[in-house]
Amino acid sequence: MKPMIVLQTDFSETWGAVASMKGVIKKVDRELEIQDLCHNIKKFDPFEASLSLARTVPYWPEGTVFVSVVDPGVGTERKACLAKLKTGSYVITPDNGTLTHLKHDPGIHHVRELDPKLCRYPENEEVSVFHGRDVFAYTAALLASGIIPEENLGKKYPVSEIVECEEYHRNPVFDKTHVKGFLMTGLEHFGGVETNILNADFEKAGFTEGDLCHVRIYHNDFPVFEKEVLYAKSFGFVKKGDPVLYKGSGRYISLDCNEGSFMKTYAVGFGIDWEVEIWK
Repeated sequence: MKPMIVLQTDFSETWGAVASMKGVIKKVDRELEIQDLCHNIKKFDPFEASLSLARTVPYWPEGTVFVSVVDPGVGTERKACLAKLKTGSYVITPDNGTLTHLKHDPGIHHVRELDPKLCRYPENEEVSVFHGRDVFAYTAALLASGIIPEENLGKKYPVSEIVECEEYHRNPVFDKTHVKGFLMTGLEHFGGVETNILNADFEKAGFTEGDLCHVRIYHNDFPVFEKEVLYAKSFGFVKKGDPVLYKGSGRYISLDCNEGSFMKTYAVGFGIDWEVEIWK
């Protein structure tokens, strides 16, 4: 069986960009199976793309070809690359931080800079602003179809040179009374936010389900939320509309409202400038 191709972008599906990527893949090989990961990654945010890949890649078969295009530097000197993971799957993406999480877990076996002569849809050579279609999707099709072997798609460069997002290395700070981190991401559909505090580390620090925690959130050092919040097993342990602190499915401590949107209710966003402090 030929590998599946899984697409992730910040393009949304309100216009034809994603369909164009799929069309190019099908022009190369109509037998290729294409699936969508997400097309609503936060615009211009490689860290969000990296986090999304880290949570999705482990649940796909070995050999799957992931294409992730969150590319604010499109058309500039940033590398276009193909990374082979230690699990045997591939990620084709701009080297702009999107590989950060996967570089550390499960690890990257090797990385290649795509050959611009081979890895370029031939009908759009004058266009420099849609590499999602003309470079990354096209290269994924060449690889998955077997038309061009992986080793011929570009020269290797050191894994140590892969660009990493600074957010990944901003670790939470624990002391005897509380923990301080930041809000890494948010789920727009339900309105929950996720901290950079690992579930396991939170409990090692002495927090236990059933604790009432004091939670404070700052945006650019300005306080926007301060409330007592129950640390619970799931949403239904608090009243409808109330906030709850819980172990997120991505393995990080999260905040949401039971049958409501934490982000909308409290005007909270996410990113490195959204800090959170939690006291027991």
